[in-house]
Amino acid sequence: MTTTRSLALILACVFAFSQHAHAQCVDLVASLDDGQLMQSRIALVDRATPTEQIRILAYIFEIDQTGGLLLRHLVEAARRGVPVKLLIDGIGPEPHFPLEDEFIVALHEVAPGIELRIFHPRSDLVEISHRMHDKLFLVGDTAVIGSTSIWDASFRNWLSERDLMVSGDAGQDASSLHAMSQHFALFWNSPEVVRPEPEKFLKVASPYRVSQGYATLDPARIRYWREWLLAPLDAAAPATDLAASETPTASDTPNDSAAPLAPGAHFDPAWTPIACERLRYVHDWPDKRSPGTLQDMLQAFDTAQHEIVIINPYLILVPELREALERKRREGVHVVLVSASLASLTQEFPAVARAYADDLPDLVNAGIEVREYSDDENRMMHAKLVLIDDHRYYLGSFNFDSLSAHLNTENGLWIDIPEDGLDPLQDSVAYFLRNSSSVSDANGRLLADPDARCRAAGCGGAWQWVTILIRNFL
Repeated sequence: MTTTRSLALILACVFAFSQHAHAQCVDLVASLDDGQLMQSRIALVDRATPTEQIRILAYIFEIDQTGGLLLRHLVEAARRGVPVKLLIDGIGPEPHFPLEDEFIVALHEVAPGIELRIFHPRSDLVEISHRMHDKLFLVGDTAVIGSTSIWDASFRNWLSERDLMVSGDAGQDASSLHAMSQHFALFWNSPEVVRPEPEKFLKVASPYRVSQGYATLDPARIRYWREWLLAPLDAAAPATDLAASETPTASDTPNDSAAPLAPGAHFDPAWTPIACERLRYVHDWPDKRSPGTLQDMLQAFDTAQHEIVIINPYLILVPELREALERKRREGVHVVLVSASLASLTQEFPAVARAYADDLPDLVNAGIEVREYSDDENRMMHAKLVLIDDHRYYLGSFNFDSLSAHLNTENGLWIDIPEDGLDPLQDSVAYFLRNSSSVSDANGRLLADPDARCRAAGCGGAWQWVTILIRNFL
């Protein structure tokens, strides 16, 4: 535990007792902006001791420059005796297995303290549409949650993210850290996950399980990964994506001056003490049973009296969410939706952009204020924030589309800020509102025809018909 965190906890306890005599549980919360995403994680990993555990749920963990750097810090931690458990979704955003066999074998050889499990591998065709979209980076009694996956898109200036660092005492049932630890254990021990078994291949020199159609392991590639994993951090920090490289060479890891090391040793966030009773960690079950994160979001909207602000890249509302927001609007609640821009959505998923454009007229006609994020660096907004009545926040992984509503598992944290209390997310909401512009005028009329905008951005033409065909899966 750092000196800063120790002092913050002491002050938090004093704060809690001074405000509420019965509040004996306090967690610390800090907002992390784009510039702190890597520093925060490396700091936690590098400071971890063998008495702590590193537990990670990752929708995406690519072995690119970002994932490679973080993974090498995890290897260093495991080799000094820190238990590491890494659970990765079996597909992530693309139709491929997240890690190749040779890499898994090499990782097992150099750092057997890293346990790896996969949620719904792509080989399970029945479950291919059911993904683990959760983001949880848990080290001891401190965690990072939010919108960020482990890949270059989130860390190298394409996506604009927002995370929370949360610290507390997982031994206290009221602490959000306790709920996070239980959440990880629920997924780690779930029948929905599988464990790769590299030990079966370590002593086999010839092709393995050929009769069952498995590919042959490449000894040269295993050797390459082993040497790369064991190289000093400062010698090969900027890793690269080698998944498509048939013959790995030293040139596969170029010295990219745009990807400097992100030292975490001196990282200390600006902690805000919040009574545990004002924090509520929410997540789905591995089988996405009901009630889940969708029902939780709907219940939260029901409590709104004045305003609902939703900051989310994907605004393709399922009927339940649309009806709830339109009902609150009729009740006089101001509803603001901040989306990623149509241009950035088209660049990532043209069919998603087409669906969003198709929905714009009805949303605006319902009296909902729709805004689109745009910044000077042309990044896509990827943060997932909700603010209700200026004091109740959600930050997590939930997207406002049918994948998050009905198929993918999600997680997040609700924070209820007391009157005149410190607010760790106020600046984040203000930032996204400030860097967004309305799609309609003061009279509630669209400033531009969505179909024309889609044609100009690249989501017109055939995408209109593709979107109709896959609408129920968006």
